Amino acid sequence: MQSKLTQNFEKKVLFGLKYCGIDTESISDNSPLGIAVSGGADSVSLLLSLSSLFSSRILRVITVDHGIRPNEESGGDALFVENLCRSMSISCKVVKIPHGKIAKNAGESSDSLEAVARDFRYEAFFSFIKEENLCALCLAHNQNDQTETLLMRFLQGSGGEGMGGISRIRGKIIRPLLEITRKEIEAYLTERNQSWRTDSTNSDTKYLRNKIRNILVPMLNENFSGWQKALLSGVKKSMADEDFFKSSLLELECGADSSKISRQYFFSLHDALKRRLFYSLLNKKGFSSRFPFRLFEEICSWKDEKNRELTFENLKISLDSENLLFSFFTPEPFIESSFAFFLTDIGEIIENDDFIISVECLPQSEKACGQKKALLTFSPSKSGMEKVSLQVFLPLCVRSALPGDEILAGNGKRKSVSQIFSDWKIPKKLRERVLLLEEVSSGRENSLRALLASHLAFKNWIVEEAKL
Repeated sequence: MQSKLTQNFEKKVLFGLKYCGIDTESISDNSPLGIAVSGGADSVSLLLSLSSLFSSRILRVITVDHGIRPNEESGGDALFVENLCRSMSISCKVVKIPHGKIAKNAGESSDSLEAVARDFRYEAFFSFIKEENLCALCLAHNQNDQTETLLMRFLQGSGGEGMGGISRIRGKIIRPLLEITRKEIEAYLTERNQSWRTDSTNSDTKYLRNKIRNILVPMLNENFSGWQKALLSGVKKSMADEDFFKSSLLELECGADSSKISRQYFFSLHDALKRRLFYSLLNKKGFSSRFPFRLFEEICSWKDEKNRELTFENLKISLDSENLLFSFFTPEPFIESSFAFFLTDIGEIIENDDFIISVECLPQSEKACGQKKALLTFSPSKSGMEKVSLQVFLPLCVRSALPGDEILAGNGKRKSVSQIFSDWKIPKKLRERVLLLEEVSSGRENSLRALLASHLAFKNWIVEEAKL
């Protein structure tokens, strides 16, 4: 006889299925229910509960080996899932991604390792849904995942669209555990005497989600009682608002196409609708990169201008007397793929179409060991971009990034420049245009003074003199 804990957990899973729109009576051999299982506690609890609720013959499992961790670990997870499914007489498909492929793709794009792994995983999921003719594929995201996602999106500056959290339904992909906590999941597995696998990378705080889970969430739990409930309540309100905006957006898009929109119509809209329409048009145009919000704000300031234009990557947005226009172009090469320029004396300038760098004399300029202290000014050509002034020692090298480059962070530790590129989601084709300022004769191990990217519509990273 099942314990009350087991019964209650499985009832919540069944409720979650129905809340996702699944007619449990319609699950059959010809239209089975799929389950994505990684071997972790969440997905194992989902597998166990569904195997108790339904016959094994109408269930199908997929597990994905991403080839990121050592083979004995990730391959061990896949083997664990295979063996568990075999013990339950449930069909299991293992998808193995060649070791290193995801890391290679991440290195060649603007996306993080996590994002590229997710793309590969979902590609496998969609293929599996089609191959097995699934009525739905269940993923094991739970309530803790939801709160972590909301915190992550808040910290990344998401608008109302992103603050809706993890979707319960995405086509045939559903998430029936979103109302169940990780504590309940582990209690259920313990009650069922069922082991699970633990991903060693879950403790690695170089990943934002892990940093939130292992550092921020414990701090919130200790200092802000009830924060999860308040956050999830806010999600419901955001989702209701977004449903309204989505219905309004369908009407707005009737007055525009992906290449142009009437300027009078665009500037007459409320800011909330203007932003959603703008990003929707970029998506329809096929622009896949993240368009900086600061550039969108600049476009909104054009209301009383006659003609304006800006470019970002290969996208040109221009304003004429009648329309706001969207078009693609082929950018001119930026100097060369790798570059280095030296500023050795006061009055020297580096200038191109994107920026001007100049060095000027400081009052009572200091000299030490052949170095001269100067004021460097970095001025992006585009309006609205952050201008930088800082004191530096000459000679100074202005160069592109090199493998292994590290720069001081505010906490006094060094951070990989390539990791900054990934965190800021700078596309690979723009990374070679980021400028590094290096004091070449400083004699210090940490000689990088700045990472400049505001001319590309990203941030700048300045090392304070006190940190050197």
